[in-house]
Amino acid sequence: MSINSFLSRSALPYVLPAVLFSSFLTAAHAADLTVGDQSYGNRTVMEAAGVLNDLPYTLEWKQFIAGSPVAEALNAGALDVGLLGDAPVLFLGALGAPIKVIGISQQNLDGVAIVVGKNSLIKTAADLKGKRVAIWKGSWSQQLMLTALDKAGVPRDAVEYRYLNALDASHALDGGSVDAIATWDPYVIQQERQGSRVLLTAKTLIPAQSFIVVNDKAIKDKRAQISDFIQRLQKARAWSVASKQNTDTYATAWAALSKADPDVARGWFERSATTVVPISPQSIVQAQQTIDFFNKEGLTKSYPAANVFDESFSAVLGAGEEKTATQAQR
Repeated sequence: MSINSFLSRSALPYVLPAVLFSSFLTAAHAADLTVGDQSYGNRTVMEAAGVLNDLPYTLEWKQFIAGSPVAEALNAGALDVGLLGDAPVLFLGALGAPIKVIGISQQNLDGVAIVVGKNSLIKTAADLKGKRVAIWKGSWSQQLMLTALDKAGVPRDAVEYRYLNALDASHALDGGSVDAIATWDPYVIQQERQGSRVLLTAKTLIPAQSFIVVNDKAIKDKRAQISDFIQRLQKARAWSVASKQNTDTYATAWAALSKADPDVARGWFERSATTVVPISPQSIVQAQQTIDFFNKEGLTKSYPAANVFDESFSAVLGAGEEKTATQAQR
């Protein structure tokens, strides 16, 4: 399997030069709605579920390999909608970027984990003292590792850090140059298939949220298209977890497009069980938790998380949830 094709959700709080997005800026208005995706994950599930067959508007997908450039393209007005993890959005929110979170892409957090090698003697987070760990600044990786160390009472300076992206961290664990990595699926699944062990997961430790984000201008000019699109995305995600057959269909389609191992994709999608839900009070509280964490790390300023949320689409997503639940009961 070529793990290079997998998504690396880096969330470094930097502002990329606008020139990198010049091509997107020209293309942003070529379609009625332009959506930023990562590694074909959302496009594939929507196509597999058949929810894009009768679109009453033109849709253009832009594919990225990480969350930060999705956020920057949204900020630059090159995208109407973006699908990405929380940190890049919250970093830009601190700068007053014209973007808003309108929905939550909810997943099982067993796929966000600290992983150690199969022969490792590390059994608990406390055993990480004196060890070499790989993390990626400004991401779930850093937040999970440091939160786990704090909870275990391990002084942060008692650990040696290697700052590596998800792909390089996985290779470093394979080669023995680090003792543990904090990462996410599909890297966790891939490591488990090689015999590595999950030390602990993000559950109860960090929110690790993923967001549906829109540009402020798109909210004003394209509300009908956005409302329709997120309902279709919600329907596709519900379809993907409704049966094993549907999950297999999604995994097979994504693996073929990404030239990845279908079994890894299947394990990833089965475990993540991703659904689309409206913004809740807990979503905002958890976003504040992430903002405050990275503020203490000196990576962003603190501000009210509610500033970057727009709940005016929640009724649309709530209606979709009710419809899906009703259909499931029939």
